Amino acid sequence: MANSISSDLTISTAVSTLQNMLAPISKFTLNVSGESVGRSATVQVPIIATDDVARDYDSTNGYSAAADTDVSKLAVTVTERIKPFKLSDNDFNKSPLGLQNYVAQNANEFGRYLLRLIFNELDGGSISPTVKAAASVGISDIKALAAKLDANGAPMDRHLIINAAANSAVIPATGETFGNNVVESGRFGNLYGMSVNPQNANNTAASKIHTFACSSDAIVIVNRMPEVQGAATLEEYTPFEVEGLGIQCAYRRYYDAAKGDHYAAFTTCYGVGIAKKDHIAALKAAA
Repeated sequence: MANSISSDLTISTAVSTLQNMLAPISKFTLNVSGESVGRSATVQVPIIATDDVARDYDSTNGYSAAADTDVSKLAVTVTERIKPFKLSDNDFNKSPLGLQNYVAQNANEFGRYLLRLIFNELDGGSISPTVKAAASVGISDIKALAAKLDANGAPMDRHLIINAAANSAVIPATGETFGNNVVESGRFGNLYGMSVNPQNANNTAASKIHTFACSSDAIVIVNRMPEVQGAATLEEYTPFEVEGLGIQCAYRRYYDAAKGDHYAAFTTCYGVGIAKKDHIAALKAAA
């Protein structure tokens, strides 16, 4: 074979693409481990809530009175998520540049799917979003999201995951209001104390959340390495880590000689849980 989709370049292309696509995941609580799990598993994530106030020391109460830290468990279902793709012998042996572009496109779709799973969890949860069309979002709407977090006592480590159309709507037409750097870059660095993270992974149907603000303790991402399945037929199984995030993935490949096709897939075991729903404020499309 003239080219090898199992090359280091393939993995580095996938890692680079996923680093950019999955950047918003770093804003949440990550429960990541290199241990392998099956295609569907449940991981119990400890959630800590400290309700007692800090106080001055006194000899009567010492260090033990009013020291109740509530540790609960959040069950998160971790499922194997995959992005399969295939190439014919002819395509497989074309130029390395074309091959890597193909890999990058599939890695991008893989990352977008992992992000969409966060929105799926929010859409199916008990969040009470405000109705607002993405293309009509204004600065006042973002301020209102921050105000909801304030009202619920959310920690100040906050993030805004904003739909691309909503992000464009918020950006001013000229640099007079917020400065030329905002217009040139097409994004704010921060708004109302929240880091701004544009994305295009949300569900686009009616009544679905497209933008949300949260503190870092509100959402939990659980990630494990998938167990090797069908090892006898594989030509390659290469685990890799998305650097900077710690997300554990694998690249698998086998060849179907009867069809002359190369089948490959990016895979990971991944789940999303809502740890503190009151620390999330969201906008959704109209019904």
